[in-house]
Amino acid sequence: MNIGIIGFQTSGKTTVFTALTGIEPRDAARTKTNIAVVKVPDPRVDALVEHAQPKKIVHATVEYVDLAGMDRPDTGGKAGLGDAQLAALANTEALLVVIRAFDDGAGIPVDVPGDIEAVNLELYLTDLQKIENRLPRLEKTIGKVSGAEQERSKIEKSALEKVKDALENNRPVRSVPLSDAEEKSIRGFTFLTAKPMLVLINTGEKDLPRGNDILKDCGLSERTGDVIHTALCARIESEIALLPQDERADFLKNYNISEPGAGRVIRLCHELLGAITFFTVGPKEVHAWTLLKGSTALQAAGKIHSDIERGFIRAEVVPWDKLIHAGGFPQARKNADLRLEGKEYIVQDGDIVHILCN
Repeated sequence: MNIGIIGFQTSGKTTVFTALTGIEPRDAARTKTNIAVVKVPDPRVDALVEHAQPKKIVHATVEYVDLAGMDRPDTGGKAGLGDAQLAALANTEALLVVIRAFDDGAGIPVDVPGDIEAVNLELYLTDLQKIENRLPRLEKTIGKVSGAEQERSKIEKSALEKVKDALENNRPVRSVPLSDAEEKSIRGFTFLTAKPMLVLINTGEKDLPRGNDILKDCGLSERTGDVIHTALCARIESEIALLPQDERADFLKNYNISEPGAGRVIRLCHELLGAITFFTVGPKEVHAWTLLKGSTALQAAGKIHSDIERGFIRAEVVPWDKLIHAGGFPQARKNADLRLEGKEYIVQDGDIVHILCN
């Protein structure tokens, strides 16, 4: 998973990056992009490792891409996203938008709904610019070509006009119903508002005990349509992330934090992207794999290796907790918890999937 972190300058965006990754950038993301790949914390992996005692452990991972902060529209700077930022965002699968809810010391009032609206406006304008650059050239092309090429151009034009209408009415690309052909025709534009979005309200220390209750004061619910909202005190969470592992427990206890925020935000990113985790387990390796919800056993096989997908015969499947309870695969088989499934089986979150292949 690749998550792009965006937000206005002084939103605490890079502090959020540190909280999630345990990395403190020297540049503070003012002039360059910070990138880090981190392990997804998962207690199920810990339980399976204790059970199997493998030689190797492979966690699922998430890549965070922290961009330089956007200038605010009301500060006289060049608002919006620059070419370097847009290039960095092109390959991300989702956006994590950081919104300030603390006093930044610069005298800029806290306005969570206003900042969310302003960020969305910048994203809409960026996507609209792509369409306005493309449509005139596309209209000329349609008049000059014929046959299949003309048909493809007409499909693209139809899709772009639908998307343009949505953006002009403050609706993101991801909300526009498109046919499979239309969706495919505009995939290369990598529209920012087509990406799933997690809005993170970055609170001050005084609001730490309130957690997600602060969302109500901002007029937000935890999910609004296809956008997820959550709250985090990035300054405290970044301090936790930078502590040695053996010192974290006392720090968490002092602040009455049940778990570091990184784990919660990563789980929300999984939810945002419709991702699940399946496992392969054995004495050599316990491996957590990320897969889109609704994927088949055949697709899970391809996630492991393309040769395994091509030679797929069947899958041995057992829920991770059933394996732990049984004490191993032989007993899980006796308990009828381990099943044989075909290539069309829909993999469930937490399944252990072992592929038998030719």
